[in-house]
Amino acid sequence: AKASKDTHVMDYRALVHERDEAAYGALRAMVLDLRAFYAELYHIISSNLEKIVNPKGEEKPSMY
Repeated sequence: AKASKDTHVMDYRALVHERDEAAYGALRAMVLDLRAFYAELYHIISSNLEKIVNPKGEEKPSMY
């Protein structure tokens, strides 16, 4: 109880809280970037799925 009233303990708690908020903000930004990357990748793959499954198409047989 006495230690929580000391100013250096309160300063340390405030510093830890600020660092936690900064780390949370950085992590949130990374997760949002990752989500946007996977959304774009999903869009590219889903729009080109036919070309991915059949690269040469049905009408053109492969050489080998």
